[in-house]
Amino acid sequence: MAQAMLFRLERRLRPQRTSPFSFDVASIRIPDSAVCLAASELLASVSEPWLVNHCLRTFLWAAILGKSERCVYDEELLYVSSALHDLGLTDAGAALSTAPADCFAVDGAFAAEMFLSRQGVIDARTAIIAEAIALHLNVRVPLADGVEAHLLHAGAGFDVIGARYGAVAEGTRNAVVQLHPRLDMKSCLVPLMKRQSNARPSSRAAFLCGHGLISMIRHSPFAEP
Repeated sequence: MAQAMLFRLERRLRPQRTSPFSFDVASIRIPDSAVCLAASELLASVSEPWLVNHCLRTFLWAAILGKSERCVYDEELLYVSSALHDLGLTDAGAALSTAPADCFAVDGAFAAEMFLSRQGVIDARTAIIAEAIALHLNVRVPLADGVEAHLLHAGAGFDVIGARYGAVAEGTRNAVVQLHPRLDMKSCLVPLMKRQSNARPSSRAAFLCGHGLISMIRHSPFAEP
């Protein structure tokens, strides 16, 4: 029943189009503002290579899906949200959190708030990024929750379980993975999620793992060595 529920969710999230969306990945602008560069440096300094690549791919998938939905989004907000969305999975990111919570996504949101405060980012923009990070583990994040939050959730789901995989053309998918290889992400992510589930049985990670997430990660359509 759990897998059927997630399958229905994935099917509902597929855009209703007659052919897969094709996009020139090289045309996606990677914002180079000071806070984006700082977020990239933080990501690289606290994360293993596979997690760095996952976060960078998440931004590209989010941007591609945003283009397919004709969403107007803030490049800086989407990039920083994507770069830092799994900060709570890292030891350094968890240590940055000002108020440890029963969820790594919320830990990551608190850590991002601390980081962005130190970067001098205004409260309103910090709040959008933190909200997007905190929400990305939800089963569904509608546009009403913010375009960047909606796209971050879509991009992360695309990369982790292949949600809406068929909505993006094979050439576009291949271009993203060639740019930021997956580096055996499935084998790295599964034990992390199991650890989160066991350590925090009331968390969203535990709920998702209890409803088939581990199987969906392992059987996502992305090929890995």
